[in-house]
Amino acid sequence: MRRGLLTGLVAAVLLAVVTPAANAAAAFPRLNAATVDGFRLTAGETFENYGARIAELEKQAQLKPRGMAEILSTANRKARPLCHPTHLAAALNPAGFCWEDANDEKTNDWVPQGVTGSGDANPETGTVAGKRVVAATWHAREDAMVRLSFVDASGLGYRHVLLVEPTSGTDFQVVTGHGHGMIWSGNLLYVATSGGVIRVFDTTHFWKVDDSAGNVGLGGDGKYHAAFYDYALPQVGAYWYADGKGCTTASGTNPCLSTLSLDHSDSSFVSAEHAAGSGGRVVRWPFDRATGKLVTGSDGLVHAKEGFSSPVWGVQGAVSRNGYFVLTGVCPENAGKPVDLPSCLHGGVGGESMSRLSGQAPVNSQNLSYWPKTGELWLINEQLRERVTVHVPWTKLTGRP
Repeated sequence: MRRGLLTGLVAAVLLAVVTPAANAAAAFPRLNAATVDGFRLTAGETFENYGARIAELEKQAQLKPRGMAEILSTANRKARPLCHPTHLAAALNPAGFCWEDANDEKTNDWVPQGVTGSGDANPETGTVAGKRVVAATWHAREDAMVRLSFVDASGLGYRHVLLVEPTSGTDFQVVTGHGHGMIWSGNLLYVATSGGVIRVFDTTHFWKVDDSAGNVGLGGDGKYHAAFYDYALPQVGAYWYADGKGCTTASGTNPCLSTLSLDHSDSSFVSAEHAAGSGGRVVRWPFDRATGKLVTGSDGLVHAKEGFSSPVWGVQGAVSRNGYFVLTGVCPENAGKPVDLPSCLHGGVGGESMSRLSGQAPVNSQNLSYWPKTGELWLINEQLRERVTVHVPWTKLTGRP
């Protein structure tokens, strides 16, 4: 038998062994308490430092702070009613929208990643500034910039806003990263811009800048710019791993923050790692909605409260409610196959098991967000020319309240 053929047969056998059977329940084991307690974040003095810089910057007439109502009322793009196949089960009655039929749909100059909205920001009313709002993160090529989109879910008008970091009391610079995931609580947006850093932004501090130049910050013309965008949103705080090191996937004390969501049932952040196979860690972090910040221990650090090892390949999104998790990732029957296939939704109880839920999901589905007021599970995908932002009923999908 030729060596190449033998190698191929061995690979096929190994793949058959490690690939989970479609729809079969797989263990979703809990990480031990000592391991989880080793996952620790710090905010340092970022809230104080950025707060002082923003106070100085907003003394400039051009940087008078604007609110969400202005962002929504000046929308300069128009989303479309749902226009691409979602691959979700028809019985779920998926609803949502497609992005504008231009660069947001047809190029990878910017790629969508995270999703949240007014249902997270205000779980009692489900609205912000009197409207149902969907918010999304996008990363530019080479992760050179991160922007947010704010969409009026009723009228489908939307606007992009560039994320920036104040560097002094007189200037700011672009925020780089992947925009892995986002949470919105009250006025604050938490954005996982890179695998080990969460940056915080305040929706009462949008800046109207000059859109005539491609630079970011104070230009030679004496005006502030944001890479041709009309608005910039400055960073007000940050969290990163306390040891100052980056993240590592599936091992070590710094789990990668590849996705973020807010669990309203126990007031916690849920992060998950994107791993090529299984074993990505799903971690819960304590959050205090009253203060709008992560909860710190006596040592001033944020200690993770629980974690699990995911059986799902290629996790891209994770959300939980009442102890039940839903993850986006590779369909079991497609484990080990090429990318750009429909994703699947997987559900299960932490510490017990997880299995594929019925149907499929949009190709290369990303983050998830649950809205308590309406019981909607929102998801977003990144696939070029197939981009959708869609919601389905949580209870109908999971069979759980």
